[in-house]
Amino acid sequence: MEPSSLLRELVRTPSESGHEDAVVERLFVALRQLGLPATRRGHNIYSLSGERGPLLLLVSHSDTVPAGDGWTRDPYGGELEGGRIYGRGANDAKGVLVAMLAGAWRALEAGAVRGRLCVAAVSEEETTGRGIRELLRELPPPDAAVVGEPTGLEPAVAQKGLLVLELTARGRSAHVAWGEGVNAIARAARDVVALSEMRFEREHPLLGLPTVQVTEIHGGIRHNVVPDSCRMVVDVRTTPAYTDEELLSEMRSRIEADLEVRSRRLPPVETDPGHAIVQAALAARPGARPFGSPTLSDWVALAAVPAVKVGPGDSRRSHTADEYLEVRELEEGIAFYERLVRCYFERCSG
Repeated sequence: MEPSSLLRELVRTPSESGHEDAVVERLFVALRQLGLPATRRGHNIYSLSGERGPLLLLVSHSDTVPAGDGWTRDPYGGELEGGRIYGRGANDAKGVLVAMLAGAWRALEAGAVRGRLCVAAVSEEETTGRGIRELLRELPPPDAAVVGEPTGLEPAVAQKGLLVLELTARGRSAHVAWGEGVNAIARAARDVVALSEMRFEREHPLLGLPTVQVTEIHGGIRHNVVPDSCRMVVDVRTTPAYTDEELLSEMRSRIEADLEVRSRRLPPVETDPGHAIVQAALAARPGARPFGSPTLSDWVALAAVPAVKVGPGDSRRSHTADEYLEVRELEEGIAFYERLVRCYFERCSG
């Protein structure tokens, strides 16, 4: 298996969330070609090696967002140009998957796995996160995990969470010509200002402060009717320094609108920097420094498992037109994952 060729094949195989069949089948063939066990469950696929000892899980996702507009080349062409492989998913996260697979295979071939090693590609990370939850029901409990996302091979040891809120400002409708009624949009505007002026005191050492952003506003039915309601959607990025209840209480004290929680299933997560999986990631890339990631990932489903989020590529390229991964980054990722696996099992057995 030539890694860059496999990545180009995967990029040429569209796999928007919920439609991963073809790319999973190609990964199944790749595992068999490497002589690794392969198990497919729906849109998930994994390879579990070893019979006893600590279980290390390497997991990333095979799905992508839609291609979108603005491309200057075929988003599913897998073109190799100037040392870069272009296409939707090259950076997020098919390149990560190929690097994990090749790095794990090298570690296994070298006899460096002193325990159990599972490499997995899960589905629907970009939408529901269902794939990782289905995988965890299938596997024995991991002792540690590596969540593959493009981080420039810098290990994230903390990740922000997400609260999605719905706010409804109430008013009273009337004909605008009479200057009567209560304008719900005006009330909502005051709440937007109040939320924008929120200040937090407890700063997480790696994730910083929580953020609150109004991202959608819907109100009014006609130009000549005073609106009696206005709905807003609020995105709150959370940290372990505050509980959800503390944040919700503070927001409710500042606004007039009714507040409902649409989603709170994505909590913030963090791992003790002294844990073996973090130390293995740092040893695998001398000079690397742990950081806190503002972006979400399947790590939220692994809250009870010591984990790091790390992989080749750059998160800022994800979901963009002309997305790419450099061949150099892919090769560095393979070597990094091989070293990480070696270092983790050396620490566990030492």
